[in-house]
Amino acid sequence: MADRDARALEERWVRVLASVYAQVDWRRLRGRRRPLDVFEHRLEYAKYEADVPSVLQRLANSLSLQGFSADVDDIEYLRAREAEALEVLRRWTKLLALKASIEARKLKTARKAEREEGGGGA
Repeated sequence: MADRDARALEERWVRVLASVYAQVDWRRLRGRRRPLDVFEHRLEYAKYEADVPSVLQRLANSLSLQGFSADVDDIEYLRAREAEALEVLRRWTKLLALKASIEARKLKTARKAEREEGGGGA
């Protein structure tokens, strides 16, 4: 697999995983552990599923999400290159989880700013 292809797959995984991470109610789920540790552990558990949708379903279920929203184009991109996508996920699980947690914070900050902007004008 070419380095450029692996990088593109990594970016798509980060976006999809960040969407999942951002939707978790960490106050209810994590207990005394750090959210990143919990997310990494659950991703380690899910990464051995047979295909991309199964990985995402297992991850969401293990994080107590009934469903989640993510960019369908990103998921379809991963599905179209499933063998390589799963290889990237299995090889770089911790790195992807870390990058997803950072991206999720950016997503939450942007959403909060949008809400405050929308709520401020009367």
